[in-house]
Amino acid sequence: MNNYMKILLINPPAFNDIGEVTALNPFLGLLYLAAFSEKHGYPNTKIVDADVARLSWQELGNLLVKESPDIVGITATTRFLPALFKTAEIARKKLPNSVIVAGGWGPTVEPEKVLKAANQAVDLVVMKEGEATFLEIIKRTEAGSKDFNGINGLAFLGKNGWLTVTQPRELIMDLDSIPWPAYHLLYPDFSEYCGMHRSLEGMTHPVATMSATRGCPNRCAYCSSGRTLHRSRGPKDIVAEMEFYKNKFQVKSIQLYDDDFIGLTPKQNEWIKEICNEIIKKNLHKTLAFLAWGRCSQFIELETLKKMKEANFVWIRWGVESGSQKVLDVIKKDIQVPNIIRAFALAREAGIKSAAYIMIGLPGETPADIKMTSDLIKKIKADRVSIHPLTPWPGTEMTRYLKENNLLDELTPDYYKLDMRKNIIHHTNEMTRDEIMKYYRLMIFRFESNYRNFIKFGVKSLTTIDGWKKLFKRIKIIINYFLGWSKL
Repeated sequence: MNNYMKILLINPPAFNDIGEVTALNPFLGLLYLAAFSEKHGYPNTKIVDADVARLSWQELGNLLVKESPDIVGITATTRFLPALFKTAEIARKKLPNSVIVAGGWGPTVEPEKVLKAANQAVDLVVMKEGEATFLEIIKRTEAGSKDFNGINGLAFLGKNGWLTVTQPRELIMDLDSIPWPAYHLLYPDFSEYCGMHRSLEGMTHPVATMSATRGCPNRCAYCSSGRTLHRSRGPKDIVAEMEFYKNKFQVKSIQLYDDDFIGLTPKQNEWIKEICNEIIKKNLHKTLAFLAWGRCSQFIELETLKKMKEANFVWIRWGVESGSQKVLDVIKKDIQVPNIIRAFALAREAGIKSAAYIMIGLPGETPADIKMTSDLIKKIKADRVSIHPLTPWPGTEMTRYLKENNLLDELTPDYYKLDMRKNIIHHTNEMTRDEIMKYYRLMIFRFESNYRNFIKFGVKSLTTIDGWKKLFKRIKIIINYFLGWSKL
């Protein structure tokens, strides 16, 4: 066991740039990295969520000097790459001799951009699944070497400044061999996380987030994760971790944030039933509520859903995306509209609530297709609907298509605009950017806000000076929304 190698893992404080903290849960990737490092003899590891801790850039710099780690690991999704760049630059100035490593989906998708940003402050990018790769980096650094050739799963700049990408890292097949997330190494502690940004009936706080699987075999054109081998943990290990969170943090609800907890294969149904039986055996269904993600496939069956209900699975979030089969085929969703209808009907019959996730602004989508989506939402009677505009994530097949067909309105967009809710930075051959925004807002108005928007808008118009000044304009807006609503 080496008590001298110091490792600091950081989630950058993006709130300094955007004015708000967006992290709802601790980053499982960092927690797993720390747990894996600790298990293999490197206990002097710390995780700092500088965003949730609301550290200023100066405070982050002071922390780096105080800790003086040998290795700094920084994670980021694509949207928060600017915060990663700034964190790396501060780390390089404060710790000129430390090894600075970037990881997460943002760096994985754009390794060269990450390596060349922030005055080349980042030494290495860990590609995709990082535990084994990061452990080799630690060992190589411990040996006093700055030569990282021969470590699989890495990207770095060679002496000539050219990008070097090593051989892909073999995936960890036995997920039970990976220790549970190292919450004991995390600052701030678990109590600082809200768990969910929108309340869901039956999902009581505190809420923990877990991963029961890794990888997704599907080929959705808009997804930045890409197709990877799907692997599952053992039911006993999964449920033991659930019980740990109940006892350690007094959680009352658990989100299983797997891409497809249900809906992949018939074999998966048997695995789900084993998990549920283990939950019931330990009486966790009496004190814990569960939420999972599902795929609307032909493999959804009532018997499995009923067993999930018995184990107190309260919600399933389904990636519906569109009510138009043509659009579903364009985005390579590989599901059929009748199976969407069937999945929601079976979940309702089993007594499980369903949330439908919808996308607007997809290539090939016309107003008529959006009407089909609207009709489908009404038909499936979802308990919650969440509408999102298409976000062109770097590295996706969808983004490549938009670029090749000159459909991206911002070729080098501000990463912070990739927020999945507020901004639209593309158009399609069927609709302009403004038309996509119009239908996105109408769908939000129709299925998320509903009549409440009319009431709030009307009250504001009649009770504020600004409202009276813009009364006629506001009346026109209300009429347009009403007409748009009636069409949907």
